[in-house]
Amino acid sequence: MAVKDAETAAGLGCEAIVVSAHGGRNLDCLPAPAECIQAIADAVSGRLTVLADSGVRRGTDVLKYLALGAEAVLLGRLPLWGLAAGGEAGAEAVLRMVITEMDTAMAFLGAERVTELKASLR
Repeated sequence: MAVKDAETAAGLGCEAIVVSAHGGRNLDCLPAPAECIQAIADAVSGRLTVLADSGVRRGTDVLKYLALGAEAVLLGRLPLWGLAAGGEAGAEAVLRMVITEMDTAMAFLGAERVTELKASLR
């Protein structure tokens, strides 16, 4: 959640980091990952992969993290909920739902690629 920590990880030769608020339920005074990820991604660009996690409930959440600089987004509970509700077919249905939401949002925004969303934030 801090640029300094990301730079330390890059300096140690780490290949990737996850920007996450897993401690958020215990440390509710911390900022959300979405508030930190852009500065972190900018600071370590090209030196390590930045993954995002926390609070992902729909395809637009994935797009927000990608637009802010994450190179990938961990879906966490979403596919697990689908798996619990409907087995393999349920997990697949949830993943298809996320992709459909992403496609719909991209169309509404008039963007064909996530890089267009990133460029609009700069």
